[in-house]
Amino acid sequence: MKQSKIIVLVLSTFTIGLTACLKERDMNTDPDKTPYVVEFANTGNNTAAAASKYPGFFIDLGTLQSGASTSFNVNVNYAGAGNAPEDVTVNLGLDPALLATYNTENGTAYETPPSSIINVPSSVVIKKGEKMAQAKISITNNASFDFSKSYGIPLKINSVSKGTISNNFGKAVYSFGVRNIYDGHYSMHAYTLRAGDPAKTGSFVDPNGMDLVTAGKNIVQFGTLQVWTDLTGVGIGNPVFTVNADNSVTASSSGGAMNAPGYNSRYDPTTKTFYVSFTWGAGPASRLAIDTLKYLGPR
Repeated sequence: MKQSKIIVLVLSTFTIGLTACLKERDMNTDPDKTPYVVEFANTGNNTAAAASKYPGFFIDLGTLQSGASTSFNVNVNYAGAGNAPEDVTVNLGLDPALLATYNTENGTAYETPPSSIINVPSSVVIKKGEKMAQAKISITNNASFDFSKSYGIPLKINSVSKGTISNNFGKAVYSFGVRNIYDGHYSMHAYTLRAGDPAKTGSFVDPNGMDLVTAGKNIVQFGTLQVWTDLTGVGIGNPVFTVNADNSVTASSSGGAMNAPGYNSRYDPTTKTFYVSFTWGAGPASRLAIDTLKYLGPR
């Protein structure tokens, strides 16, 4: 008899404990009791380091003509079980202090773009029954746009009409790349001279072509080294071409490249072709390159 009472007592204790656990679990999974969180969702390529407190994303905006505008969307998410039970207004703003923190944590040097080149909406609405809305940010290539700088937009969710703001994803840095009109992948017909070295002297076609990469508003840099006829690299640093107002081209490099005398280095905007000759070291009778680079398409 005593043994039966003990068994009944154990079963009763187990049943009460199980009921309590079920009640606790049900409360935690009840959609009506879930604290909805509003946050920035992934937009572009993730650029933040693992230890970074805030997320960061990069968006390549491609080539942007002078005076032209383009845009990208920032995803704003309503997290939690189910969809938004009503229209949720999400108020946005810029947070310059965020950018300073992000730069320190990630070793970057982003700057907030001038207000004249960006347009950030003050709010976005996640519609009832939906999970996400997109805030459209526009970028304009005007006189204030500085291609030599790395821009990052430090975006912050200031307030929401329903739910709470995410601690980790309530702020994010959106960096973007804009390419000048000379940026792209080019075919490359060339001649190189290295006095006394026939293996590196002569005319050739580089089968890999050449990427020209934006380095300023009217400046592009070789994506790799200039090559000799035998396709080995010329150790003068990646050549840089500056396109002047009259479409003449000034060549330079970290290793001392300069325009070859007597050659009309220029850019032809009609055919999108660079005709450039540069020399270095002992001079044009000893070290010389003549390149014809014709635009093939985006890199």
